[in-house]
Amino acid sequence: MNEVSKKRLEQAAQNIQLFSRFDIKAAAVTGSIAKGYGDDNSDIDTIIMLNKILLQSEFDKVIADAKASGGNFFHGSPEEGFAVYYYIDGIRCDFGFGHFSETEKLIHEMLEKPEVDLMKHLQISGLIDGIILKDSDWLKPLIGKVEADYPKELQVMMVNHFKRFHPERAIEKMTIGRGDILYYYDSLVEMTGNIIGVLCGLNKFYHPGKLKGVEHTIERMRIKPKDFIRRYNEILLAEKNAALKQLFSLVRETFDLIDEHLPEVSTARSREILDISE
Repeated sequence: MNEVSKKRLEQAAQNIQLFSRFDIKAAAVTGSIAKGYGDDNSDIDTIIMLNKILLQSEFDKVIADAKASGGNFFHGSPEEGFAVYYYIDGIRCDFGFGHFSETEKLIHEMLEKPEVDLMKHLQISGLIDGIILKDSDWLKPLIGKVEADYPKELQVMMVNHFKRFHPERAIEKMTIGRGDILYYYDSLVEMTGNIIGVLCGLNKFYHPGKLKGVEHTIERMRIKPKDFIRRYNEILLAEKNAALKQLFSLVRETFDLIDEHLPEVSTARSREILDISE
């Protein structure tokens, strides 16, 4: 963990005192600060789980204080949960408030009825990678359970959902062949994102919800193509024909990993589509 992250974690712990009048069951820092690679531009993201839903007057006061600091209200309500941001000592601090039962519901539903809902995955992966600031012996075991009991059904769903790639020849024609630079780069990012989604499933990881900061997730993966991070970074800078060739090589290597580690998911049709020439 770098020095910026350490200092902002200390500030995050102090920030909780702003809400000491509330009945807080647990609180955790998520995002780049919790993962340890924060910099001077990083926000401090904090989730606050409450034992009791805030009164309307308490809710209004939180929003008023946020605006007075130079921040604002994002969305939500006392009943459904809400998010605000403050500026504290010049640093943007985002706070998400909700009743603790919503966190329990999120995790129990994912374990009992898995789904590829990236917003829910973002919330769960944020807690798994987060740092607990306050706990009543409730949050840590809950996080441990959702991480340890990753459903096999979810593995299969994740891999099936993300193993969708257009034919190599078609992508080449529609991007390089047409000189469509925006579509070319959009295709590179989309396909790289799909590979990462497959790898999340193979590694029993909840999806981080976005590509920002995804290297933190990839570095912890046991199952992935060799030199994956270096190779996809080079693809974005390489000559276009060479870049597409390398990217589709990564796709095929990812199919090989599916065959090896999750053989109940067939890659036969996906490989056929990849090799369609016209």
